[in-house]
Amino acid sequence: MNDVFTAWKFDPAMLAVLLLGVVGYVLGVRRYEREVGRWPLARKVCFGTAAVLFTLATMSFIGSYEKVLFWDRALQNALLLMTTPLFFACSAPLTLLTTGESRGAQLTRRIIASKPLRFLTFPAVVSLILLATPYALYFTSWYLTSLTNGFVDETLHLELFAIGFLYFWSRIQLDPVPKKFSHMISVWISFVEGIGDAGVAMILWLGGGLVAGSYYASLSTLPHDVLYAPLRLGATSGLAWNQAFGGAVFWIVGDITSIPLLAALWRALRKDETAVEDAAQDGLEVVEVEYAPGDGSAQERFRPWWETDPELSARFGGSGE
Repeated sequence: MNDVFTAWKFDPAMLAVLLLGVVGYVLGVRRYEREVGRWPLARKVCFGTAAVLFTLATMSFIGSYEKVLFWDRALQNALLLMTTPLFFACSAPLTLLTTGESRGAQLTRRIIASKPLRFLTFPAVVSLILLATPYALYFTSWYLTSLTNGFVDETLHLELFAIGFLYFWSRIQLDPVPKKFSHMISVWISFVEGIGDAGVAMILWLGGGLVAGSYYASLSTLPHDVLYAPLRLGATSGLAWNQAFGGAVFWIVGDITSIPLLAALWRALRKDETAVEDAAQDGLEVVEVEYAPGDGSAQERFRPWWETDPELSARFGGSGE
């Protein structure tokens, strides 16, 4: 158990990514609060949670044993693909990037409104990308290459995180997105995604083949008959048990992640319903202006950019004026 607290490793690349993200987010929040208004505490907490999870996944004991234990690697992959990106998406980083009229904000808005991102964030497309990623990782040469090639290993961490963020960003829609879809679609998609996670776990558990078996065998000093013993022998079955346990870990982490995801989607559904009801009662069109100070011209200045953009206003129900 001491290894959980002492087996940390220094990963310069992942540390650089982490520090860049933390500094960028803090500066973005400070600028937003200076120019617009209060940034919600919940979003700050979500970002802090994402930063902690990213650190644990890449530099704690999880990162230290990522190339030694199959189940440890499965835990890392699940954290980077699902849990960490979910909390990062809930911290609304793109709202910070798109606020204001700086060149960076304008460029980010153009990228978000681009046709490639509109295609990639279409519900069926982005869901297929997320669901296919673990299958491609575990059942092609990608997994073994990531164990034996340092560059591929480092880029894999970022690729998993990017794919996860693309999915959760487009599903939660807390940040501006190329096109809004009903949150109820995301609720149904989350159930399908859970089935996909279960499929990966079941194949790893009962599929009968070992993923990178020769690699893990080369690291072990167990006798051949113990190392390759069938899974029915339980914890004494060496590689088979380690892989089955890894599949279970991947499945469990995915299911646990679905809890805050469904909570975020439920909150978004309630918010949409309340906005529609209020608008219907008042006979007004819904215009969402969060944390904008003052009134009149000040409110107009800080209206969400996608409501005033001529190309995107129709997608978001804005007037476009």
